[in-house]
Amino acid sequence: MAVTKRVQLEFADPRIRAIDYIQDIRKAAENAGLNLFSRYRVRLQYPMPTDNDGVVVDIVIPDEIAATFAVGNHLRGISSYLLSRCGGRYQEFLVGKRLLNYVEVTESDYTPKELSAVDRLEAVASFARLLERSDKEALELINQILVILGEARQPWERTAND
Repeated sequence: MAVTKRVQLEFADPRIRAIDYIQDIRKAAENAGLNLFSRYRVRLQYPMPTDNDGVVVDIVIPDEIAATFAVGNHLRGISSYLLSRCGGRYQEFLVGKRLLNYVEVTESDYTPKELSAVDRLEAVASFARLLERSDKEALELINQILVILGEARQPWERTAND
């Protein structure tokens, strides 16, 4: 078995966001992942963007070393790659000797707090399909949705007819 840890990657310098350089981070993670796998059988998953414009990477650690595996120390290969193989682009963003911060996040920290754009578009499409129907059930559902939307309006959204 293996233990999976989710780590958010952030630049130590607040002037730069990880999401803006995700392609370089992905190349660096691939390189560091090869090293981690060959030494410890630790798998570094593909870095992914989050809803809050962050970058997270899942680390799959074998059970026998999970208790003593220091995530930050072993992810330094990502910083090393960015500093040595990206043409000096990241030198100005060093804070002391640190380029990246590694923050372990729990599943609840990672869970989006709002609907994604895909979910919102699906809701609009569902409502549009409902508007195309003219049966009694559809009209009742449309009226219920309109009541909910009316209750959810903010004061500045109200019109003179409300």
